[in-house]
Parts: sequence; structure tokens; C-alpha cells
Amino acid sequence: MISAGTILLMDDDIEIRRLVYRTLEPVGFKVKFADKQKEPLQQVFSSRSHLVILGEESIDSSYVSILKDLRVWSRIPVIVLSSLHPKEEVLASSVAGANDYITIPCSRIELLMSVRSVLQLYNTTNQGTKFEIDSVAIDFENQTVSKKGKKVELTPTEFSLLSLFVHNAGKLLTHDHILRYIRGPWFESKTPYAYVYVGRLRKKLENDPDHPHLFVTELGRGYKFVTGQ
Repeated sequence: MISAGTILLMDDDIEIRRLVYRTLEPVGFKVKFADKQKEPLQQVFSSRSHLVILGEESIDSSYVSILKDLRVWSRIPVIVLSSLHPKEEVLASSVAGANDYITIPCSRIELLMSVRSVLQLYNTTNQGTKFEIDSVAIDFENQTVSKKGKKVELTPTEFSLLSLFVHNAGKLLTHDHILRYIRGPWFESKTPYAYVYVGRLRKKLENDPDHPHLFVTELGRGYKFVTGQ
């Protein structure tokens, strides 16, 4: 059962903030509140969040507008909280890219179940919510990684990148795709950052970082996470 990760709440309503904080913090999640004075999309990437909750008071912007902008760059899970419940409202959220829609007022258990189910679905691989390859074991539920039975400390950015590789195993990930996913569209052209982040994963998870077989370079294009060797 997933009870770890950072949740970014975009809602100015004090009661909604209390509901989300008092529901998620006690069971292990870290809740961050978006700043009304800052650009919403930038906050999603800078907060290193695992899930975004959008409310009706979404920092002076409609949640549908934020969702549409976000989905251009990211597939991060999003839950919408709204007191508006006509079918058209739910459909608009779904079309814009929401993973779930909750009508408020709602109970704490309803909110918690939604967060856990959305994260579990998002983190599920062909091995479930845990993934093992060679001597590396990844637990997406608890956001932990081990190698040869020993815990490996990854930064939030490194874990996010590892998750991207695992969920796209065998696919070419270009430098700009990687940077857009882990740092936002503002970093797309800063290719050296991709070298640095992938290099860190290699040092921590490859048996021989100088001759990697998990995070394989596609010269001049990007990287692939290879599971078949």
C-alpha cells in the first residue's frame, strides 16, 4: 500500500488545505502547498512531486487550464477536487488529463484511497509495484532502491529518472525528453545535465559504471534502459 511520496496541492482554500494535510501527512506522505505568487507549471517540476491535487481555487487559474498546460510536458498523476459535479465538469477534467475526480466535501478515507490507487496504477510495471533486474530492486510504493540487498540512497530527481527509465524499458529516451521530465521544459536544451543525471545512476546502480549494461547510451540521441541482457 503506497504511503510515501510528495504531494503538491494547488488550492487556496484553507479547509481544503487542512483536509489534504491532515489526511496524507500522518500516513507518510509529504504535502507541499503551491505558492499563489509563482507560476503553477514551474512549481510542479521544482517541487519534485509525485502527484498533484488541483482544487477550484487553483492559484488564480482554472484547474482545467493548468491540466492542459501540464499535460503538454508531463504525465504526473493529477487528482481534481471540486464541488462542481455535473457530467460536463467530470468530462472536461478527464479530457484535460486528470487521473481522478473527487467531489467535495469528501471524507478523508475517500481522498486517501484515491491518492493511493492513482499512485499505485501510475507506478505499476509488468512486475507490479516492485521491479527487479540483476542485483537492483526498486520498490515504487515506498520509493526505495537496493543493490545486492543494501539500500541505495537516491535523490528525488534520481528516483524520478530511474522511474522514467523503468516505465519506458527498451525505448529510446532523448536528452530533451529526460530533462523535460525531471526538470521541466526550461531545461530541454541543457544536454550536459542529462549526462550528469544518468552518470549518477550508473555509479550507484551499475556493476561496472564505465561499461554500463542497464543505462545504455544511444550515441548522439539519448539512452535506453535495457532489461534483456
